Amino acid sequence: MIGTISWTMADTPTLRDRTVEVLRDAILTQHFKPGEKLAERVLADETGVSRTSIREALSQLQAEGLVQRVPGKGMFVTRVTAEEAQQIYEVRAIIEAATARLFVARASDADIDALEVAVNAAEAVNEPTSALLHAQRLDAVSDIVMSGAGNDVARQMVAVLRARVTYLRTITARSASRERRGETMAMLHRIVDAYRRRDADLAEQLTRAYIERSAKFAQDVLHEA
Repeated sequence: MIGTISWTMADTPTLRDRTVEVLRDAILTQHFKPGEKLAERVLADETGVSRTSIREALSQLQAEGLVQRVPGKGMFVTRVTAEEAQQIYEVRAIIEAATARLFVARASDADIDALEVAVNAAEAVNEPTSALLHAQRLDAVSDIVMSGAGNDVARQMVAVLRARVTYLRTITARSASRERRGETMAMLHRIVDAYRRRDADLAEQLTRAYIERSAKFAQDVLHEA
């Protein structure tokens, strides 16, 4: 069963959104494994909602890249390849490195303070056992940077990748050593320091290095899977 969710879902006016959230979390926590088939009837029984709601939720998750339809076979949890991960990180590096410069130019001191708080919050749950929560708090870090940069188009482009980036983070976080996790957070703190000093060149350089390092580790993990 995917938790005790029937009553909360049945009573909410946003049933579709809640269904999407529950199934998304089940994928991100690997309740459903990469490559696993998702049968509408089984999901409806487990969640207590209609197959129509399940079908709509799966369509949303397909748009997010978390599930994929195989013609003649049904819907499956996406199995991200090392090559696909590399492409995702390449796009992130382009957008987020450029956004770092915009954040330096446009963010307020309050934005930088909020960013530091968010990085500390992510660091507080930087453990394999809390991989999804850690990934979600890193999403919050990204949201602050995107908001402070003041470019809605860039923000929308990153939002398209959000679910797949979170998915990759949850996979890699479970394989990262304590030393690596500490180094990752140290890099984020250095990025915050560069923002506070309003050093656009350094912020861009550190952001790109942070993403490229994550890309290499993700490829290593996925090649071993």
